Parts: sequence; C-alpha cells; structure tokens
Amino acid sequence: MQTSTVTEVLLATPGVQTVQSVELRELAAGGQVLSARLGFGPHTPAVHVVAILEVARTRVRLVAPDAVDVVLEPYVAEPRTDANPPTDVFVIRGAE
Repeated sequence: MQTSTVTEVLLATPGVQTVQSVELRELAAGGQVLSARLGFGPHTPAVHVVAILEVARTRVRLVAPDAVDVVLEPYVAEPRTDANPPTDVFVIRGAE
C-alpha cells in the first residue's frame, strides 16, 4: 500500500480540505500503523470533525487492510502570525 493512495482516499472524503504528514510505520510484531494529519474548514463544528474522522478512518481501512491502527489527527485552525491580533479574532482549539 502506498501513502499516495491513502492521501487520495482521504482527500476524496467529504469535509476533508487538506491532508498532511501521511506516514506508514512497520511494527516489529508485524502489521502497520498509519497516521495522517487532516485539515478542516475553520468553521467546521467539532461534532462534524469527529464524524468526518470516522468516515475517513473507515475509508482508509478499505485500502489499508493490513493497518493495525489508523491514527488521524485533526488540524482545525492555522496558528496566527500577527504580532498583535485583534481581541475578537482569538481562536480556541479544543472540543466544543
């Protein structure tokens, strides 16, 4: 299985905007662990992110049946680079 195939599957999942850091690690005991970082829209509610992650995980398991585990990390908001952001623009990362 190629990481490019996993990337294509993840990008085809509705709600996923970006895919970063797709990695496949071989385990000493056999099998593989697949991990990826997925980007979502800045206004996507956490409940939708969780649902999209489950759909994405199911799709990845179809193309990577040897994966012992599939770890998908949500990436919700870009860090601010302004030195002095306006106080009404703070983004709080976490569950709703």
